[in-house]
Amino acid sequence: MDFSKLKLEVYDILGLILPGLVLICEGWILLRGWPAFLAAIRQITGTELTLLLLLAFGAGNAVQELGDIAVKAAKGNRFPRAGRDRFWATREAELVRNKIQSELGEPVDSVDLAFDYCLTKLKDRFAKRDIFLATSDLCRSFVVLSAVALIPAFRVAFHDAHASWPGFLLFGVLAFVLATLMWKRMVRFRDLSETTVFRVYLAIARESNSSS
Repeated sequence: MDFSKLKLEVYDILGLILPGLVLICEGWILLRGWPAFLAAIRQITGTELTLLLLLAFGAGNAVQELGDIAVKAAKGNRFPRAGRDRFWATREAELVRNKIQSELGEPVDSVDLAFDYCLTKLKDRFAKRDIFLATSDLCRSFVVLSAVALIPAFRVAFHDAHASWPGFLLFGVLAFVLATLMWKRMVRFRDLSETTVFRVYLAIARESNSSS
């Protein structure tokens, strides 16, 4: 198989490979310890790196699924779509509804249907949404990975080194701070990936009218 012909999108790298790579590193440290992990990383070959990235792609899917389950369990099934729900309750959304109705000939009451319609009409004219979505899901993964990192950190603190509660507690505080920052960034970029679709749709629709 010629791996040079594989085409990776921004989501594949940020949303899947990077979180999967972090998870593999955390598992590696848990099973082999910090010194063994550092020694192995220094000696990794090109073939081994390729295999590692392939495994990271698979592991990244698991991280994303775990993050999706955790967020929905904590905040509800509509939380990832909260941005579009908030937008749909604004006066600005009335412009979107009117425009869609003029194109379809009938009103659209469902925000999810309207979102899918607008996204379909945009086609490839809103490529930045992929970056917004990838950044949001990457941050969601880091929230999950920050919690998972406490397990290998416990091993490092109490097995690879002398028992050190202060060191472990400090790592726990840092992990909590990181998870909090990543959560805020996740919410902001998820909101951008949702609400901006409607606004870009209106802009493109007006462009088309002006051209006509």
